[in-house]
Amino acid sequence: MVKLVFLCTRKLGITHERYVELLLKGHVPIALRHHPTLRKYVVNIVEAAPPGAPLDSIGELHFDTLADFRARLYDSPEGRRVVEADVAGFMGQAAAYVVEEQVVRRGPDPGALGKRSPAVKIMTCLRRAAALDAKTFLAHWREHRPFETIGGTESLAGYVRDTVTDRLSSHAPPWDGIETRYLSPDSRDLAVTTCGAPFVSECVSYRVAEYVQKL
Repeated sequence: MVKLVFLCTRKLGITHERYVELLLKGHVPIALRHHPTLRKYVVNIVEAAPPGAPLDSIGELHFDTLADFRARLYDSPEGRRVVEADVAGFMGQAAAYVVEEQVVRRGPDPGALGKRSPAVKIMTCLRRAAALDAKTFLAHWREHRPFETIGGTESLAGYVRDTVTDRLSSHAPPWDGIETRYLSPDSRDLAVTTCGAPFVSECVSYRVAEYVQKL
């Protein structure tokens, strides 16, 4: 199965709150109706971001093959028109990445489809140190023990590594990986990133509200 990650920002002239409403209540039902090859769909609403690194949502989409996304994404030409018209009404820009997912520790049960998951979820975009090639960065990252970085395993309820294998958008920032941490509720304000690791030159973390739309 192929996983794509989309880092999304809103259209100029609308608020983050309006963007979220149009995404969850408008776009999601349309996408589920007109994307027949979509196997898993998760919408993450950004609730906290560092200054100067604005995102409004992060999408996680799974397909059986990359061709299902490239050539068979829509159910019909009319379906494509409907989806594209909808996206144009609220989306400013979306940076798309193909990633290789590694589930180190599966996250908590997301609960009901379409509803906010109870988990506290942190998603972090990583860039490798300048001296490292992609293969060496990946080797270091996979040896990294995230459970030891926050004083024990009780706070880390789930952990996923997404290694970027391709950037589908010319404007997409050159991130090398996306790290997802599920934390226990009492860790909501705990800063947990891999930024301090010597194999990482830059990272940006977002606290998100997870909405699993399709499994």
